[in-house]
Amino acid sequence: MKSLDKLRVGERAYIVEISNNKLQEKLFEMGILPGDEVIMKVNSEKHNSVIVSVRGQTFNLFKPAAETIITRALSFEFSLN
Repeated sequence: MKSLDKLRVGERAYIVEISNNKLQEKLFEMGILPGDEVIMKVNSEKHNSVIVSVRGQTFNLFKPAAETIITRALSFEFSLN
């Protein structure tokens, strides 16, 4: 498991835990819950932020907030198509 800010661009993971209570409340209000899949779109050191996609919506989070979101990376994907 690793925090959201440690994901690489293109990496997919599931949210396991949100340890910041204020952030947790805000994300819950937006419908983002543990178990949701996140896709890292941008991980910017320059802007100290990450941009992720959850359920087709894009979110920009400051890295200190992203550090409080624990994820489990997907190890593989496959398609029958």
